Amino acid sequence: MLDFTTENNWNFETIKEPVLRPNGQEVPNLFNLVRTDTDEVLHTHRNSYTVLPHDDVVNATHDSIKAANISNDFDFKVDCLDSGRKMQIEVLFNDLVTEPSVGDHVKFRIRAFNSYDGSWAFQTSADAMRLWCSNGCTTADSISKLWMRHTAQISTEGAAAKIVNGLEVFHTQKDLWQQWMAQKVDRNTVEQFFKRTLVNHKTKSTEENWNKKQLENLMGQLDSEFNDLGRNQWAVYNCMTHWATHTQGAKAPHNVTRDREQKVAIALNKSAWVKGELV
Repeated sequence: MLDFTTENNWNFETIKEPVLRPNGQEVPNLFNLVRTDTDEVLHTHRNSYTVLPHDDVVNATHDSIKAANISNDFDFKVDCLDSGRKMQIEVLFNDLVTEPSVGDHVKFRIRAFNSYDGSWAFQTSADAMRLWCSNGCTTADSISKLWMRHTAQISTEGAAAKIVNGLEVFHTQKDLWQQWMAQKVDRNTVEQFFKRTLVNHKTKSTEENWNKKQLENLMGQLDSEFNDLGRNQWAVYNCMTHWATHTQGAKAPHNVTRDREQKVAIALNKSAWVKGELV
């Protein structure tokens, strides 16, 4: 078990309680998952649902990093969200750093997710964090991701193997990022790419087939990235990851970040992006 020196907020007990009708009869095949220290119902589940404790995920993630044996110099951060219904782990490796351009440092990162309300399946992923602007560097390569649903056990060996694979992918990213720096782009073509991939859904306030507000946010950030990084694919990439990871104004920022990161990952697999056809 981990011996954290600061008080943790994820290691709380939960119990299953029956779901009752107004007449006191139990509802079959359902249970309430209750947090015992606050008596709060975290979610109502079917009996087939298996609870995976946050504390098990924290310790398994730490054990997996140790088993991967890639570094002992890392910062391990755990965040509990929505009254403990969700949990996110972020691990930054201080000595696993690449520099795609002078002064622009990117650290290797491991993340893990879990939830008691069924909204987040247990997942670990390996990617990167761009230190210059705290952007999460979403990758299109899913080799480093591990998903598990409704299981009470975590394979430390399997997770460790994914971490090692993720590090191998991370080491190849520098060349790819430098390739993007050399690839020029056209602003109007990029705007159309955003419409097709990141914001391609209607809103109640507009008749367009895309979210006009989010497109405006993206294009404003794109101009800022162009000023800092030049009119290239690297600037577009950082615009997308900035949009995905800077969600503080949203009602549920962690949920929005996860959704947007998935959209960015899909966009990075599009032919226009892979072939550098944003010109």
